[in-house]
Amino acid sequence: MRKFLNKKIVAVLIAVVLIIGAHYLGWARPAENFLLKLLRPAEKALYRTGNALKLIYQKSASERDWETDNKRLDEENKKLLAENVGLKIIADENKVLREQLAFYSRSNYQKTVANVISRAETVGDNQVITLDRGGADGIKSGQAIVAGDGIIIGKIFFIKEKISYGCLITNEQCGLAASIVNQEGAAGLTKGELGLTVRLNFIPQTESIASSSIVITSGLEPAIPRGLIIGKITEVDAETNDLFQSAVVSPAADLNGLTVVSVIK
Repeated sequence: MRKFLNKKIVAVLIAVVLIIGAHYLGWARPAENFLLKLLRPAEKALYRTGNALKLIYQKSASERDWETDNKRLDEENKKLLAENVGLKIIADENKVLREQLAFYSRSNYQKTVANVISRAETVGDNQVITLDRGGADGIKSGQAIVAGDGIIIGKIFFIKEKISYGCLITNEQCGLAASIVNQEGAAGLTKGELGLTVRLNFIPQTESIASSSIVITSGLEPAIPRGLIIGKITEVDAETNDLFQSAVVSPAADLNGLTVVSVIK
């Protein structure tokens, strides 16, 4: 058995030596060329298959990278958006506080700064805001609610210990004693209209009212001082047979964007 194996190994070695020798001497070149020609289609197929698999892998890896980058950028954009919104809110609140500080620096009014925590839109333009300050903070019914640089936007009508409720000047139940700047005789009472504008009623017919005139509080209400800005006249309704005339007033403040206000005490 061992002799048989030894002979087989020797035969293999001799065959290898002969093949190598034939290669270097050029005797095997026709056979080699024939084999190369025979295997060339298979080689091309394998090469193309390898390239195709490589492209598929690269595309898949690129798509995975793109999805990862897209998710990362989306998260970064959301974060930046939240930061920008937060900065915008802070900037707007700081602007309102600066305006109110400028107003109170010119007067001797005592105030309480409050945040608007909710707003109710009920049937029939009955617009109401809720403030995060109440009786414990010295808030009382009838006090003026101010926004910006001395602009009255409503008044307190109901108080709890920690919160209070105010009606906006566009609320038909929220009346103010008012007058027109530089026209002492042109006084009347305001009433909200449709939750959008204010109407100044009971102006004597003897008064000549100009459009764009400024309407302010008259000071005839005990808890509301004179001179708070209500808005600007946009339209005058004067009937010759009536004792009084009225005017439509556009509020000076944006009543839809209230966040920080103050209450004059």
